[in-house]
Amino acid sequence: MKKRIILIGFILILVFGMTACKRNGEKDNAKKEQSKDYVYRVEEISMPEGESVQNISQVIRIKDSIYAFGYDWSDEGDNYKIKFYEIMEDGTLGEQHLIEVEQETSYNSFAPAADGNLYCIKNKYYVSVENTEEYIDEYYLVKITLDGEELFSTKLNDIPQLQELYEENGYFNVYNLIAVDDSVYVSCMGAYCRFDSNGNFVSIAKGQDGQNSLDLDGASLLPISDGRVIATIYGETEMSLALVDMETFTIKEEYQLPGLSYNYSFYEGIGYDLYLTDSYGVYGYNLGDEAITKLMSFIDSDFAFSWIGNILPISEKEFYATYDDMETGKSVIAKFIKVDPSEVKEKQIITLAMAYSDWTVRMQVIEFNKSNETYRIDLQDYSALYSTIEDYSAGISRLNTDIASGKVPDIILLDSSMPIDSYISKGLLEDLKPYIENDSELDINNFMPNVIEAYSVDGKLYSLVPFYNIQTLLAKSADVGTTRGWSVKQACELWDSKPEGTEFLTGVDRENMLRNCMNMAGSQFIDWESGKCSFDSDDFIQMLEFINRFPEELGDDYFTDSYWENYDTMLRDGKALTSIQYLSDIRSFNIAEKGNFGEDITMIGFPAGDGDGSAIMPGLQLAMSAKSAKKEGAWEFLRSFLVDEYQEDIYGFPISIKRLEEMKVEATQKPYYTDEDGNRIEYDDTWYVSGVEINIDPMTKQEAEEFVQELYTFTQPYKTDESLFDIIQEEASAYFAGQKSARDVASIIQSRAQLYVNENR
Repeated sequence: MKKRIILIGFILILVFGMTACKRNGEKDNAKKEQSKDYVYRVEEISMPEGESVQNISQVIRIKDSIYAFGYDWSDEGDNYKIKFYEIMEDGTLGEQHLIEVEQETSYNSFAPAADGNLYCIKNKYYVSVENTEEYIDEYYLVKITLDGEELFSTKLNDIPQLQELYEENGYFNVYNLIAVDDSVYVSCMGAYCRFDSNGNFVSIAKGQDGQNSLDLDGASLLPISDGRVIATIYGETEMSLALVDMETFTIKEEYQLPGLSYNYSFYEGIGYDLYLTDSYGVYGYNLGDEAITKLMSFIDSDFAFSWIGNILPISEKEFYATYDDMETGKSVIAKFIKVDPSEVKEKQIITLAMAYSDWTVRMQVIEFNKSNETYRIDLQDYSALYSTIEDYSAGISRLNTDIASGKVPDIILLDSSMPIDSYISKGLLEDLKPYIENDSELDINNFMPNVIEAYSVDGKLYSLVPFYNIQTLLAKSADVGTTRGWSVKQACELWDSKPEGTEFLTGVDRENMLRNCMNMAGSQFIDWESGKCSFDSDDFIQMLEFINRFPEELGDDYFTDSYWENYDTMLRDGKALTSIQYLSDIRSFNIAEKGNFGEDITMIGFPAGDGDGSAIMPGLQLAMSAKSAKKEGAWEFLRSFLVDEYQEDIYGFPISIKRLEEMKVEATQKPYYTDEDGNRIEYDDTWYVSGVEINIDPMTKQEAEEFVQELYTFTQPYKTDESLFDIIQEEASAYFAGQKSARDVASIIQSRAQLYVNENR
């Protein structure tokens, strides 16, 4: 009998274990399935034809009606109007209500009154007639009808308790108002004042005067639908929410929000105490919950914006909100409606992970998802998912851990601090060169060959760099010649030949110089393909000796008035020899040459034993997983970064030779912008020298051609490796402190670095 019981127990354990495994597997698979639960559609609220209001930018509920309002600046002078429109059930705007605003007056912080009118703050600002040098700034709590009739007006400046605050703070400021039950609360200079419904002053709550008293400095109050009031409190490292007793202004209960709480904005919810928004969507939250609940995803909904505000819910599946139109830049009001999951088209999911948010990639994902009938990109922003106030690098750490453990997304937005060489040596990344070569609409010969080479290993292209910048050192050609690259010895000889007090670089201490040298020229000391290091070489020892010339730190006596007075001319006058530059286009080099230096310059680079101390800094660096099951779809997305349409509209140097040739021509012309009528308006590039503005002439054809030809010679990718840098900095400190020789610490660095490389290949 005992054996039978044991056997049955074993079977039950096995069954439940298998069920648990199945559930975990289902959960993992669910992550890869298309997310249909967070999709909304948007219906923009259009202005009535012929209306002159510039922006319908806010929405408010007054009794049983919802109103949109905005500002009309069409009148001449400083007068303007505030226009209110009722939003009808069919989404159109109904009858217009108008508030005429006088000159030197503004209305703000509208809150609905129970009788259908509005409380708000009126600010009058003007120069005194009696004393033309005295600026008058007056604030009033007013109750006003939708048609502008003032029902009462209480001058806040005349309230004795606020006069005392003014004398303590030296300024008078009113910046928030809420209405709760029969009271109105106004935020004034770090205190909340309570008024009755007729505008009579009742009391003031000022900071922490008790154990549970609410610290009002910086706190915002938000009334929610059940009559409770919630305070958002910003601490040094996190944000919390607190229920507030509005009679005593004390905190009842306080709640900590999960994750990067500073990223959220807060609104009254339906079905939840609050709606929260960040740059990725809308969430529901009940006070006391350990987690927030996702309600809407901008990415899943194919919304090409990263912010919505002024949320006003009308049901659990609908709300009004404002957002900024990407084309016009204007704020508009729209109705957001949840889409039934059954109506969302089924597509194959491709995962794209990034360690940090990137707007360019995000916009490409949205465009791809909207246009591709077969595939859909699931964008996973690890910084938004895992980073915290205490550890902003938690996102990239988690992504590296996932990749190292085999959980490789289909597409990765690489970061220069990732161990990319290790990924390659472990066979985690796909060779993209065959995809370009086999693409009927792309020709690999139309892309910068040196950029292809820089991000290739053994002829295989493991990452795609659609655009890039160049990081280098600039110096006068008269000092360093016209050929890029120099050794540490040559740099020291030039520096030693100059008058005492001449700086090699301005504003750079020893640690920053060590970091710059390693990021720009450190790859010469590691061969990731063979796994060999050479930190005990004479070149590295000379680099340490060169870095030791820089100050350990820049004291307060460095950035003197004299420094700033001479800052514009230090390179021109030879008081500084070189300048670190991040070149993003041809014009930036032209301005540096004719503005900063005032004569011919060379992209000489950081001193390096191999002569190449300049680096290609990728604007984006994308890779495909070698284990992806959807490589065809992943390539469909990646190729979108190479087509002309994308290459024509980037900030940086394009990988497209065609676009680079167009930029070369543009560099010989004056810059311009297009006005509202479509006219091309040219202007001059300018620079200031000792407070005097000088015009920068466009490049000549020869200058532009020479610069472009130089671009073809850069082949070293920019790399950062914090773990390796920590090893070098830690051991080099003994040399910088005079405790060991450069050769001794180089030997120790070689040993530790070699071990690090062996472990990470």
